[in-house]
Amino acid sequence: MRAELNFSKRLRDESCLSDLVLDRLVAGESPARPDPAAVEQHLGSCAVCSARLDELRRDRSLAAPMLAAGRRRHTVLRRRRFLLAAAPALLAAAATLLLLLMPRLREHLPERIKGGGNGAALLLDVAVRHADGKVEALQPGGRVRPGDMVRFIVSTARPGHLVIMGLDTAGKVTVYVADGEAPRAIDRGARQVMPGSIVLDATLGAERLVALECDLRFNLADAVDAGRRQLDRASRDPRRTGPLGLPGCFEAAMVMDKRE
Repeated sequence: MRAELNFSKRLRDESCLSDLVLDRLVAGESPARPDPAAVEQHLGSCAVCSARLDELRRDRSLAAPMLAAGRRRHTVLRRRRFLLAAAPALLAAAATLLLLLMPRLREHLPERIKGGGNGAALLLDVAVRHADGKVEALQPGGRVRPGDMVRFIVSTARPGHLVIMGLDTAGKVTVYVADGEAPRAIDRGARQVMPGSIVLDATLGAERLVALECDLRFNLADAVDAGRRQLDRASRDPRRTGPLGLPGCFEAAMVMDKRE
């Protein structure tokens, strides 16, 4: 994969608005800094920032079908988490009733039933625009082709620092979402569309897309090295790679299959 070149972003100087401020405008939120009046004044006088804002709005419109699918998926996942969270309590109540009715079996039954985790803290969705213009949500193991465009959509239960990478069959780890040489700051929220799009290159085969979010700002090179180690252990088979295992971090991953 390779990142799509964004010339408007490269030409903006230090006085221009950041993508984080423009993302908030696209989402209908008022940025805390600079104040809204200063933002409007700058957009009225800066053609580069106005063009970048229009680009982000077009990208959000492109991802609209994916967002609708994501909302439906989020509702299903929330119902599943509720059932999973309630299951231990129901089982514990049944065990208690059994203990009261059959005291002779008390010593043979567990004292309590331990539940699982707290649910998914980080979710990664991918929207694909095919060469024929069709836009759809990428399913795990879904097929894509060279030249297709993808965008990343992240849901997270906490603020933190995010990077999204691709691990491919050539043994290469490619960073797709970051803030230059550092991870990208991200707020808590559902279905956050990451800026920019990726054009798929000609490297065929499986590729594992990994979203990594950490509490503290971390070294991007450490995440890349962890991805390479996983590829080496899996003999460059992205389908067999395990978690990156960085401390204090959540991970979400999806495998896509690129074919001609």
